Amino acid sequence: MARLADLVRRYPSPFSIAIVGAGIGGITLSIALATHTNFQITIYESRPAFSEIGAGVGFGLNACRAMSLISPSVAEAWGRVKATNLRPEKDHVWFDFRDGMSDDFDLIAELLNEKDFLHTAGSRAQFLDELVKLIPADVKIEFSKKVADVQEVDGGKMKIVFADGSHVIADAVVGCDGVRSKCRQILLGDDDETSRAVYTGKYAYRKVVPMKKAVEIVDEDMEMRNMIVGRGGHIVMMPIMNGAAANFVVFRDAEGTPWTDRRWVIPSSRDEVMQDFKDWGKKVLKILELIENPEKWALFEHLPASIYAKGNFCLLGDAAHASTPHCGAGAGFAIEDAYVLSGLLTPDLISSAADIKIAFQAYDRIRRPRSQELVRRSRANGMLLDLQNPDGGEMTHEKMMPLVEDNQSWVWTADIAKMLTDARDVFKELKGE
Repeated sequence: MARLADLVRRYPSPFSIAIVGAGIGGITLSIALATHTNFQITIYESRPAFSEIGAGVGFGLNACRAMSLISPSVAEAWGRVKATNLRPEKDHVWFDFRDGMSDDFDLIAELLNEKDFLHTAGSRAQFLDELVKLIPADVKIEFSKKVADVQEVDGGKMKIVFADGSHVIADAVVGCDGVRSKCRQILLGDDDETSRAVYTGKYAYRKVVPMKKAVEIVDEDMEMRNMIVGRGGHIVMMPIMNGAAANFVVFRDAEGTPWTDRRWVIPSSRDEVMQDFKDWGKKVLKILELIENPEKWALFEHLPASIYAKGNFCLLGDAAHASTPHCGAGAGFAIEDAYVLSGLLTPDLISSAADIKIAFQAYDRIRRPRSQELVRRSRANGMLLDLQNPDGGEMTHEKMMPLVEDNQSWVWTADIAKMLTDARDVFKELKGE
């Protein structure tokens, strides 16, 4: 791969690509394109600097394979920030599932890793920092560039108009601007009901706590990856920051109450958390005492769009398929997207701007079904973990576990390399080769 990267830098492409958004998806795409293609790449970010929303992130076997296929350096970047279960005897476990309603924190089951894969978690901000270090010097980055419009102009070029009145011209645009994507609204049109994210009826409190404090106040179970399930809610806890901190995400069903605040993240309090879980077991209540001044996040998702690409304009990551976090796969699917898309934009396939349009169509055909299925399965997992039966009736631990395991296995076991092979075959089919 290194020799290919040297070659594409020596002979730059006449084609330019604009990446809108400098989160994990956008930056990973820039690294992938710089490694495997010879595009002139510019990243446009609306914020004044690199930043990442959210505290913890985890990646399954599927995403880690995609990282390695993009570049070993991306996998190594994750390796520098990830944390495992802090007890080696639990290395084979994705999560210990616990009964949150019981005072004794009863173990329901261990959900095992796929094929001896070691599940890890880390700080989103730390991982983003490591990815930023991998951006090649010839990739341009412009901050404080909020997109107002994207238009096709004469000759098939794309014009990006920014809120500050400036504009740029590029051969292609990839919208990686997250769940509140302006690019999605532009590509699908304001009158398309799928162009904006919808509230899922659930919210989550998030807090990172020093691991030493968590162990001192509760016990050594805080060093483990625990999934605590109960009526109308569940709690995800896992080590991050190389084990120095515990990441808590406390999910709650809103019981039909709509989210009316314009903000999707608002300040909250420990008292509000405790009120939401007042009927849970004693140990859970002790754990929740750790959650001081949390942020309260409304959980939104995208309804399935009819397309991810139009002309030389396409969507990637949350801009294309924002899901709830209940499969732990949103960021991982953005990395899958980046692997497939960059593998379609290689010099052996792209000889004209019209070829980029075909590559985007092939990407859309391959990635849209899988990523929209993730949204569905993640929503289902959220109900299962809250002991809600999607079909009505009672959801028991015994019914829940195989359903959750099936959803996770579907995420983890995809053949990522074959996905790109299939996409390249679709490209050739569409081109009539």
